[in-house]
Amino acid sequence: MGPKLTPKILEKVFREIHGYRGCYPNNHLKDLHSCLLVNKEWCESTVPVLWSAVFYPIQTIRIDAITTYLSCLGLEKRQLLQRQAEVSIPIQYNKSTFEYASYLMELNFDKFLKTIFSWCKKYRKPYRIARRNELIIRYLLELFSSQGANIKYFAMNNVPNYLLYDDYFDNLKTIDFNLLAESHIRNCLSGVTELRLEWDALALDGFLPALEHTCRSLKIIHTDFAHNPESASLFINRQQARDLATLVSAQSNLQKFILQNHRYYTHFFIDSLSTQSSSLKEIEFHSVDFLGCFPFQALTKCSFLTHISIEDCINLTKDKFTPLFYAPFPNLQSVHVYNNDPPCEELIEWADKRNSKREWWQIKITKNTLRYFFLFVIAYWYLIPKVYKIGWKLSNWLLEGETL
Repeated sequence: MGPKLTPKILEKVFREIHGYRGCYPNNHLKDLHSCLLVNKEWCESTVPVLWSAVFYPIQTIRIDAITTYLSCLGLEKRQLLQRQAEVSIPIQYNKSTFEYASYLMELNFDKFLKTIFSWCKKYRKPYRIARRNELIIRYLLELFSSQGANIKYFAMNNVPNYLLYDDYFDNLKTIDFNLLAESHIRNCLSGVTELRLEWDALALDGFLPALEHTCRSLKIIHTDFAHNPESASLFINRQQARDLATLVSAQSNLQKFILQNHRYYTHFFIDSLSTQSSSLKEIEFHSVDFLGCFPFQALTKCSFLTHISIEDCINLTKDKFTPLFYAPFPNLQSVHVYNNDPPCEELIEWADKRNSKREWWQIKITKNTLRYFFLFVIAYWYLIPKVYKIGWKLSNWLLEGETL
């Protein structure tokens, strides 16, 4: 018999089978469920992997996961929830073998909410309780917190229209998401290091202020407000922009900030980034409107910046970026400037200078790089015959000297 695989090695193997966020192999869940049945050791190593990202990807709704989590509640709490929410909780386990809630590492909140709504619709009694969804959310988040879930990734993404049923947003409006900041819940989110917010995050009452008080150790904030204006039922206003900017300012070690598909009040975000001057390394703006922004003096304080990206943006002017041109940025390695309207030639020239230390294949071709290239070709074409002629005469002279 060969050497026995340790639990750590088994877990690494099963995580490769499971895949990672945004890159899940086909049939990965089916393969892992097969691994559960091999023996006790394989089962104990597979379960944490299977339950680390239960609410991802968006295409699948696993209502049974809610039943499993609720079965992990103590009998007293389960009975109390049944009375408060007027909901029938099917008993999946008298006593669960594993602490399933403790394994959660990625929480896609939109998927979590939609799964709860679907579960409540299936198991509710004939009459409707307005706070039923909020009670289930509260009890499950308390369970994650009490069992020490180590959630590192948290997202509130858009739910595609074709996956919605009619009362999705109606259900959202009945919930006060300030509950995320309550002391017995916030622990499960206090360790989040990566946050992704999309348009639907703006529809949640109290959601952004709660995150400000709960998530203060974020390393990455990725916002993407792309939406269909014809079907969107809301728009970003001044207060929402302030709330998002305050969330940025509340961080202690933010290293990467991405703002994508954003219009209006962009200056709030620019100003908030100055509070992260001792940690911020990467800034990316994609399809952002800079109308009304003041000169980016705030960004000059971010001396640890290694990467700046400005792509498909509008209303760029020289005066906004002039402070960047004179900032030292000792760690800046790359500046990506592409397809902006207007293009802002001064910004492109500055990017070319900052990128000049990179390898030639990493430099984006612009008008200036083409100009320098053709000047080099012309100079080479003109000078090489002269250099060759001089070299030939010099070699002949040396040979004649040796003969003498």
